[in-house]
Amino acid sequence: MSSQNDKDMAHLRIHTWERDFRAAAKNDQYDIFRDHLRMLELQSKPFSMLKATIFMVYAMAAYYQIDGRPDDDFLAMQTYNPAKSPNAPYMMTFDLNGHACARLLVDPELKTIDLADLYNHPWHPWKTVGYSQIWISHRDWSDLTKKEMKALEKLVTEDLRFDYNEDELDFWFNDLNPKYLFVNVQDHYDLDDED
Repeated sequence: MSSQNDKDMAHLRIHTWERDFRAAAKNDQYDIFRDHLRMLELQSKPFSMLKATIFMVYAMAAYYQIDGRPDDDFLAMQTYNPAKSPNAPYMMTFDLNGHACARLLVDPELKTIDLADLYNHPWHPWKTVGYSQIWISHRDWSDLTKKEMKALEKLVTEDLRFDYNEDELDFWFNDLNPKYLFVNVQDHYDLDDED
């Protein structure tokens, strides 16, 4: 009985989050997302980013439910205006294989998300799976330090390598722009497999 009650509460929580998130974006005329995309020189549209972000938050909430963990802290972090997000110094922007971009706000240790789960997640509206690129930045776009970039590289590597070995997944980092750490991710392609 309490299990059903927990599911009902989780359902209510995420729908309340979505309503508030959409309202905040609409009231802002999507300017925060517009500026975000401009900062990364991405061609995606702000409304598309809103839609993709909502899908990604729902996906992460589902993984929380599967793992039997509460999603309260995660949902509280996912504010439309990053400045209002508690305990989330970083933003992660995901390129869903050229179809859309999504944004998650994350804790310093990246524990509130699972990059491996998201890499294998189907995005039905775009008929694609996972993501191909990630930009990790401060939520206020201030420069990342070299020490932060190294720490973030380590955290991303640990997350992805927990589920995918080197024969399954390739990824590499670019830290040339101090505003963000860029991560390129793709399935491993072995040239020896070619006929």
